[in-house]
Amino acid sequence: VDNVVFQSWQTCGLRPYELEDETPELGQVRWTVQELSSSWELAAAGTSMGHCVVSYSDQCADGHTSVWSIGLQREDGTEREAVLTVAVDPKRRVVTQARGRYNMLPNQAPRSAQAQKAVSSGYAQMINRSEHVLQRWCEYERLRRED
Repeated sequence: VDNVVFQSWQTCGLRPYELEDETPELGQVRWTVQELSSSWELAAAGTSMGHCVVSYSDQCADGHTSVWSIGLQREDGTEREAVLTVAVDPKRRVVTQARGRYNMLPNQAPRSAQAQKAVSSGYAQMINRSEHVLQRWCEYERLRRED
């Protein structure tokens, strides 16, 4: 992620989303869906999530792709945890990709050692629940999915 050229861009016009949610596994949490609008935000997301979302910088800058972070905030006030990174084609209003840490998919077995480690640290409950949040946001914004 060195030599990232700084770019920022206009938001794509889709709305951010919040959802108060309670499950036995996660307790009371607040989910947020927020757009990433600079190459630095993409790089930071890629670093924290262990994937290469920063490669989308040019597509975001020219308006072909919009990248969103789905994350949760626990009641104890710890900082927001990013759970899922979502790519959207704003012109077609289609979710083209949704990936968790180390490119994991919700409700699927982890494929790499890193992903297995993340799952054993309680991440599995978060990524699996993030699918529900993504679905609700898609309904809210009338997005289709082809991920």
